Amino acid sequence: MPEPISKAVPAPPVDPASRRRAASSRLSAEATVDPKLKAACEDMEALFVHHMLSEMRKTVPKSGLIDGGRSEEIYTSLMDAELAKKMAGSGGLGLSTILLEQMGGPAAALRKKGPDR
Repeated sequence: MPEPISKAVPAPPVDPASRRRAASSRLSAEATVDPKLKAACEDMEALFVHHMLSEMRKTVPKSGLIDGGRSEEIYTSLMDAELAKKMAGSGGLGLSTILLEQMGGPAAALRKKGPDR
């Protein structure tokens, strides 16, 4: 039997000093983020992900064998909303970070400046 192709590619070596600088600038940028702006950006990402999940669900054909009716639709909608919130809160697609940069948050300065400059 052939071997599975699951060999990991080694990561390139990283200078520990640059890693510390990047981590410290990320922490300082996160400390100065307006919590209301960050929450609004995460909510926008959650809304986008929820819409994406609901549109993806529409593409799956229903067999009709087991039909929960309206209650199933409500449950899946609520489940998609919670899943979208969790995804947006944990980094998700990165849309909230991009929105935060566009709104002029400290992440914009961090990206323009770079972590090791």
